[in-house]
Amino acid sequence: MLAFVYSYTLAQERTVSGRVTSTEDGTALPGVNVVVKGTTNGTVTDADGNYRLTVPSGGGALVFSFIGLKTSEVEIGDRAVVDVSLSLDVTQLSEVVVTAQGIARDKKALGYAVSSVNESSIAARPQNDLGRILQGKVPGVNITPTGGTSGSATNIQIRGYSSVSGNTQPLFVVDGVPFSSATNNGSDFTTGGAATATSRFLDLDPNNIASINVLKGLAATVTYGDQGRNGVVVITTKSGRGKSQNSEITLSQNFAVTEIASLPKFQSKWGNGFQGLAGPFFSNWGPEFSEIDSLGHPYQFSSDAALLNAYPEYFFQRIPYEAAPTIKDFFRRGFVSNTSISFTGGNEKVGFNGSVGYADEEGFVPGNDLTRFNLSAGINAALTKKLTFKNSFIFTRTDVATPPLNAATGGGATFGGVPSIYGQFLYTPRDVDIYSWPFATPNGE
Repeated sequence: MLAFVYSYTLAQERTVSGRVTSTEDGTALPGVNVVVKGTTNGTVTDADGNYRLTVPSGGGALVFSFIGLKTSEVEIGDRAVVDVSLSLDVTQLSEVVVTAQGIARDKKALGYAVSSVNESSIAARPQNDLGRILQGKVPGVNITPTGGTSGSATNIQIRGYSSVSGNTQPLFVVDGVPFSSATNNGSDFTTGGAATATSRFLDLDPNNIASINVLKGLAATVTYGDQGRNGVVVITTKSGRGKSQNSEITLSQNFAVTEIASLPKFQSKWGNGFQGLAGPFFSNWGPEFSEIDSLGHPYQFSSDAALLNAYPEYFFQRIPYEAAPTIKDFFRRGFVSNTSISFTGGNEKVGFNGSVGYADEEGFVPGNDLTRFNLSAGINAALTKKLTFKNSFIFTRTDVATPPLNAATGGGATFGGVPSIYGQFLYTPRDVDIYSWPFATPNGE
């Protein structure tokens, strides 16, 4: 009787084995929990993703679970080998962040502050500058554009403004490679100026960004050494992320209209002059418009010989001394357009993706235009169980034209002698007609 019971117990159990891999790239997943449903009988996968577990002979189901991945429940049936592939769980992605060297970590397990911005939040703002897209989306990070024109740089502060070296810009890492956050300085009047330098952020296509993680704490920057002392911004592009077995083609189109936010309220009582006297001064301290009816055209008082010779008709000419139209109509309504087409595909071993993007932006300031062409491609292949090959390529060509910008103190004076379209126009004397007076010589000077 006892022998019969013992043999009956043996007949109720059998061994099931298998391997757990990632749906994204086909690599083995160690540490996955494998439990017989409805019991406490379970195990975890080894370094190669393999497991072995004793289960009831009548079948049942195995439950596979891992942080950041979808829990999978598989019926055993009569099988002795049960292999499973686990995919990412989008409901947990916000809790998994990419840290140093592309390592994904559970956000709760980190000992420092991390802020994450996902793909949908980036795509929601029709901007061509990634720095401006991050404004208001990363707590504790101060992001300030250096100018309102299209293509002007952005200043990002993560750990304050205190620095012995004077450089407080964070380190940017794109697909595991440090990315220069320096500015591209302009070269002439139409692309120059102290504040018109463009940020290298402008070279990145927002439509090709998969995620952004901002590492704020000092402990988070240890892996990057001295370069990460001001914080680290880790950017993962769609070309550099894991594989996807779903083949798809995506077309994205963003369009927005821009205009100048505000202008000062201009007075219409005093005109060109100084200390109540009319004269060719760049100021509004002349006599009231009601005191005189006309004055000599200021071009005839110019010390520029080329200007005098180009417009002799202004010699001894008098013009009405009255308030001219304000600069409001000088500014135009601009637009921002961004078009991108991307494709992804692959299988359990190899995945590929690529994208082509074109951005066209016309600023609200005349002469301010931006065009950008982006091309990117990436491949991710599992060569063996323990060896994975990843490669990404990004090509960008950006052209920016803008009037010069600089800080101004009034009266046409600017710092460093660099002109500024805002500094000049906002202080233009009220009797100067910027719409009808010529601003260049007939030969274009």
